[in-house]
Amino acid sequence: MNHVSESLILALGAAVSPIPLTVSILLLSQPDRGRAKALAFAAGQVLGLALISVAFAVILRKTLGTAHPHTKHESPLDIVLGVILLLAAARKLLSKPKPKKPKEHKQRSLFAEFAFGAGLMAVNIETLALVMASVKELVSSKISVGAEALTLLAIVLIVTVSATLPPLITFVIPKKSDQALKWLNEQTTKHQRGIAGGFLIVFGAYLVYKGISG
Repeated sequence: MNHVSESLILALGAAVSPIPLTVSILLLSQPDRGRAKALAFAAGQVLGLALISVAFAVILRKTLGTAHPHTKHESPLDIVLGVILLLAAARKLLSKPKPKKPKEHKQRSLFAEFAFGAGLMAVNIETLALVMASVKELVSSKISVGAEALTLLAIVLIVTVSATLPPLITFVIPKKSDQALKWLNEQTTKHQRGIAGGFLIVFGAYLVYKGISG
């Protein structure tokens, strides 16, 4: 597997984040400009992750160096990121879920929803750990600057799909969007701990193994 392929696979793991999906669906249910607010939230997620990913790329390029992609710094970073994911998985799977009363999403302006989306991305540690691992693989590749930029864009779009998918559904299948979003929300709520925990274990263990064997 080459670096670019591995980078995109890690991005797929980072895309499994139920909170943005739930927020996006909740925004779409609001009578006052619900779709516009969901799009603003998704735009915040995309732009926030784009800025973070570029920052990761710049930092990692300076840290790892471009002349010798496989440096001694790479393995410890994989181990650290893997341990973060495994700890997050343990917290999700071992903690007892507390029953929560459904809360209405606060009515906010479009800019506030945009800022909320960007802020939520900035504090999503599990997602950012996988994004850093993904960007690290991309930086370690020997592709051109243009190809690297396109791959970085692909990473951002893949990771933020949980926020962009719900409003996209309302455009693709407007007549059946309510039913589709309701089903999607129910499945996410029902299985979110198991799905998210499973992905974190798989990718966390992979990064730890890669760091140790590397």
